Amino acid sequence: MMRLLAIDTSTWWGVAALVETADGGPRLIAEIGLRVEDSHAAHALAIVEALLAAAAWDKSSLDAYVAVRGPGSFTGIRVAMGLARGLGLAARRPCIGIGTLDAMAEAFGPASAERVPLLDAGRGEVYGARFDAASTPPRALEEPWVRTPEAVLAGGPGIVFGSGAERHGEALRAAGYREVIGRPPTSVAAGAARIASSLPVDTGDRDFTPLYVRPADAELPRR
Repeated sequence: MMRLLAIDTSTWWGVAALVETADGGPRLIAEIGLRVEDSHAAHALAIVEALLAAAAWDKSSLDAYVAVRGPGSFTGIRVAMGLARGLGLAARRPCIGIGTLDAMAEAFGPASAERVPLLDAGRGEVYGARFDAASTPPRALEEPWVRTPEAVLAGGPGIVFGSGAERHGEALRAAGYREVIGRPPTSVAAGAARIASSLPVDTGDRDFTPLYVRPADAELPRR
């Protein structure tokens, strides 16, 4: 049996989830989500502590910490990874980074066509990737990219969903998508934990670096 705590603050929806694995596979034990209008840094630790208390889990019972590592809000990504890193160091437990788009596809579940999670990236663009229709963990067909909504069709048809589909649904439909699912999956942290549970967990961190896809505004050359 393995116990995982996962944290996702890559978008305005901040979530922490507890997942336990046993012979029957990963099972969601508890999850707390909060729409954050100011800063995740002010709420993330309180969410984690409330979640552990609700499940009556002690921090010492956790086997690993999971953080959603991007793409998404640069500040939010750093909050989740920094908190998981601090908790992991204090407990001497490994930390695992899971991509936002992978976790979104896992949270969405099996679909009738290839899954294309989209995040609003600002500047009229979306972050996205492409995954097969039904496997768990999702099998990546295209690695994360940033494009205009109209260019999402370059990879072929698929089921699009997430904040990027919600924000740019009109442009996606105009570009030829027949089905646009705007409702973002809310259990992204749990999806990240399920993916992490399928990976070997040892004493070292795994993929625990931010995945920004594009540079921050401050790093872009001035025009």
